[in-house]
Amino acid sequence: MANFTLDSLINMEPSVVSRDLSGYITYIYSAPKIGKTTLAKDMGALILSFEDGTRAMSGAYAQIMQSWGDVRTIARLAKDSRFKERYKALAIDTIDVAASLCEKWVCSQNGVEKLGDLAWGQGWTQLKKELETTFRELALQGYAILFIGHDKEKTITRPDGTEYTKIVPTVSDSVNNIIKNMADIIGYGCMDWRTGERVMYLRSNDGTIDCGTRFPYMAEKIPFGYQSLVDALNEAIDKEAEMNGAGAVTDEKITREEATTYDFDKILEEFNAIITSLSKEANFGEFWAPRVTEITDKILGKGKKVSQCSREQAELLSLVVDELKAMVSEHTNA
Repeated sequence: MANFTLDSLINMEPSVVSRDLSGYITYIYSAPKIGKTTLAKDMGALILSFEDGTRAMSGAYAQIMQSWGDVRTIARLAKDSRFKERYKALAIDTIDVAASLCEKWVCSQNGVEKLGDLAWGQGWTQLKKELETTFRELALQGYAILFIGHDKEKTITRPDGTEYTKIVPTVSDSVNNIIKNMADIIGYGCMDWRTGERVMYLRSNDGTIDCGTRFPYMAEKIPFGYQSLVDALNEAIDKEAEMNGAGAVTDEKITREEATTYDFDKILEEFNAIITSLSKEANFGEFWAPRVTEITDKILGKGKKVSQCSREQAELLSLVVDELKAMVSEHTNA
């Protein structure tokens, strides 16, 4: 069943902004040797090391990742309470290699050499689903996620035919869009040629850098580093409180709402119980049966029966049950 009701929607509280950086998904990419992995270490993250960038670094907690199966193992272990007590954040270092291993996983599942060998773009669809499902599952467990990537220059053509150069992550556009859509903060790190200092761009007013945040008052550029990022977030949230009132922010960690899960057997049992109850009515054939068919036709497809539903269609079946219950309630209270 859906995880919301009419009462929950009517009584919903407005969203607030959390000062706790561990509640967010961050995506940082840069030129080499700027300090991305150091930032992950300072964050206290368990670094899922796809490039083994911690060999010359002390104080880091890193686990070498050799396959996408290793990532899936981490996702499973991360559900354990002992793991949650030990680590509050996970760093993907780098998303470039992680995505490449995920692509190999999908190809292996389908017995092909490359994603393009799967018809109708199914390879890229499966890759997208695997990446999103795995990383969102980790985020829903309450972990902060830090994605780390490299940079490159890309030529962009404007509608009028003119061109300009934009700095973007090296990962493919398809994967980049998946990670960007998940991220609350997207930062680009580089050396400021005027000062020689390491900086992180969080906004690009001229559109020449691929970066941005969900926080409207975040600074455009900050010193590169974890503490600087935390400070910038808190300054943005202070401004949020100033503009929208203290009730608009919280010191509590924001938890991400878990996706609804559907118990096929339980839902089917509930459907059968409703039909059994209705079938005892004297007017079942003339009144209830056509209305039940109308609901199943609308949700499952014309002529489709509940007995034909697969376990993958548990959500559809739950909608059928919801509509049946609403129909029965309406006629009972009429």
